[in-house]
Amino acid sequence: MANLGQRFNAQDHDTEQRDYAELPNGIYQMEIEASDVGPTKAGSGMILKTTNVVIAPDAYKGRKLFNNYNLENPNPQAQEIGQRQFASLCRAIGVDSVEDSEDLHFKSFTVKVSLGKAQNGYPARAEIKSYYFPDQGNVPEPAIDAVQPAAQPTAANDNRRPAANDNHQQQSAARPAAAATGARPWGQKK
Repeated sequence: MANLGQRFNAQDHDTEQRDYAELPNGIYQMEIEASDVGPTKAGSGMILKTTNVVIAPDAYKGRKLFNNYNLENPNPQAQEIGQRQFASLCRAIGVDSVEDSEDLHFKSFTVKVSLGKAQNGYPARAEIKSYYFPDQGNVPEPAIDAVQPAAQPTAANDNRRPAANDNHQQQSAARPAAAATGARPWGQKK
């Protein structure tokens, strides 16, 4: 048992359950509110994990988008892609060099966000697809795309029982009843 050090009253807090769908495709102004550098899943490289918060459009203000930058990786292509993405983030913020990821916190930048691909049994999620650079003068106003992708189909493994069918029964009936004799089918001679 752990003492909270104070009396917590749950009735003093908003407990409304929210179903957060992915951010819709569009152009967003964001800022990084938190970051952490750590090892890759395999432990052979280093990634920068960022928590980005939407500043605009107002309808999505405060929503979060998580992004990882693969800074060091034994795979040269993965490392090159990660470093290029990180360089794009720095340019979009207006920073030439970085030693500490906190130098990037709470500085706004504009990005194109789109739904990525479903991977490893997980549904598609919103991803940063491109950055807009103020030094090019091409930074558009934040806006949601008029046309959005169609809803993704449910994953094949959605933890539901399989549909009722008689395939298993048909296959069992087609095999000889070896179990009744105690012999294994692969041990029988023809």
